[in-house]
Amino acid sequence: MTEISDGGSKAGIRSAEIFREIIRTGSTRRAAKELGITQSAVSQHLKQFEEAVGEKLFERDRRGLIPTTRAIDIYNRLDRYFETLGRIEREITDAFRVKRNSLTIAAPDILTLTLVPKIIRALDDLDPSLEFHVKAQRYDQITQSILTGEADIGISRLPLDERFFEWQIIAESKSVCLLPHDHRLASKDVITVDDITEEQLIVLEREYASNKLGFLTFGRGNFSLSPKVYTDTIGLSAVYVTHGIGISLDNSFMAEQYKMFDVKIVPFQPATTYEYVVCWHRGNDKFSRDSAIVETFMAVIENERSSARQLS
Repeated sequence: MTEISDGGSKAGIRSAEIFREIIRTGSTRRAAKELGITQSAVSQHLKQFEEAVGEKLFERDRRGLIPTTRAIDIYNRLDRYFETLGRIEREITDAFRVKRNSLTIAAPDILTLTLVPKIIRALDDLDPSLEFHVKAQRYDQITQSILTGEADIGISRLPLDERFFEWQIIAESKSVCLLPHDHRLASKDVITVDDITEEQLIVLEREYASNKLGFLTFGRGNFSLSPKVYTDTIGLSAVYVTHGIGISLDNSFMAEQYKMFDVKIVPFQPATTYEYVVCWHRGNDKFSRDSAIVETFMAVIENERSSARQLS
């Protein structure tokens, strides 16, 4: 292993990277092992980093190095910065790499278990040379991946900015309630907001919900619901409903994907309408509304929705 020196006393990216690894591993010894440098080099960089910050970032006890509150805050920010740097590095590398015949699909988590495998099978029949990459993401991440070029095509929902995206609508969807079959509300034809005032809810994290305003109050400022579990994974709420932890509000298109879960699906009022789309970056040479890939997406989704309607 080799010593590392910045050639000066100022902390740089390397010192920040080493500080980040100390937080992750919990000690300078383990950080040195992960980074392939000596422990003294790690300690030197930590000292430089603390001098740059202006305070000690760790306390020592018998368990090792304990990060301060300030250290955790710095780590969280650095982690985001290094993630961005890593993405930029990959984009630069990919720009000069010989392009393979690949397709990256971004979709909500639950769809990567249900619809996306069937779409890939159909696309593979269309072009066996295609290499597939799948990203299971939230709606905001899907659009970000398409904008940055990390994904070629995605399944998301409106609204999207038409300056940056093109799309084909695949489904118009209405609000539904997911609940266990033996739940007191399971026999109702329609469940209303007044029915669930005392219910424990499984909800998508508010900052990741597309419909931020009135998400938990349905526009009624004097009326609030009682979330029990927050999740940032689209479709995961059905798992908690299956285990009897609470009920969940979703939409009919997503609910079509819940065949694997033992849940009852009942229309919900007041209903919100969602439009689901296959989307891609405007100006992408690979895609248009009548391209073979988009047409395959549309055909598979329509076939699956038709089968679901026949079974319901």
